[in-house]
Amino acid sequence: MSAATYLYCLVRGDHEPAVAAAPGGLPDCAPPRALAVEDRLWLVVADAPLPAYSGESIQEKLSDLSWVSDRALAHEAVVEHFAAAEAVLPMKLFTLFSSDERALAHVRGSREHLDRVLDRVAGKVEWGVRVHLDEARAREVMAERARGGDGRQGAGTSFLLRKKVEKDASRELVAQLREEMESVFASLAAVASEAVRREPAASPEAGGRLLLDAAFLVPVGRGAELEAAVERCAVRLASQACDVTLTGPWPPYHFIEEAR
Repeated sequence: MSAATYLYCLVRGDHEPAVAAAPGGLPDCAPPRALAVEDRLWLVVADAPLPAYSGESIQEKLSDLSWVSDRALAHEAVVEHFAAAEAVLPMKLFTLFSSDERALAHVRGSREHLDRVLDRVAGKVEWGVRVHLDEARAREVMAERARGGDGRQGAGTSFLLRKKVEKDASRELVAQLREEMESVFASLAAVASEAVRREPAASPEAGGRLLLDAAFLVPVGRGAELEAAVERCAVRLASQACDVTLTGPWPPYHFIEEAR
């Protein structure tokens, strides 16, 4: 056996997925191709050379972040090519079977369950929203609040107060914005069919402290509505030293875990 069958995604639709214009896929693998399952369901697969993509070889390479990252990006590019389909179910990176027949047998054996997941995401796409606290702007916001705008504090008192406030600015604003993040998440979730919120990392990121990291499963026809809601949140949060980032639309990566 010289090749394994690599799985990119499941696609539901009336017609065979158009693979001719799809990205090339993982390095050293053959171009993506469509494999008919049954009843409007297709697998997007590729021939992966062995032993380069054997389980043992992949396990040895997992510590090489550059190697893994290159393949993860290539995998996502192929999946995202089919995002406009009626429903798409991305497979995990490095999902391989010994043959097309084994891959088809696995999917057919899980068909009832997979259909429920496909029904769940059909006609929907994923959008991501992140809210970062800008540390430098946070100090300015808190210093302005400390001044109170009346200018009547003594120079020494004002200077010391500003220094204390600036030192604690991020911590104070994060505490004050917790309830605001709940409101932001709720307002955006109201536009979505489903929403998930991930716990922000404890340590600050390069773009500032992460306050909200959420994904929203949104019907295709409501994308503009979500974008408008995000814009309103961004305007409101700008005065509180926050930057709001919207990404997407993506395949529903965060809403298919039960299918994996």
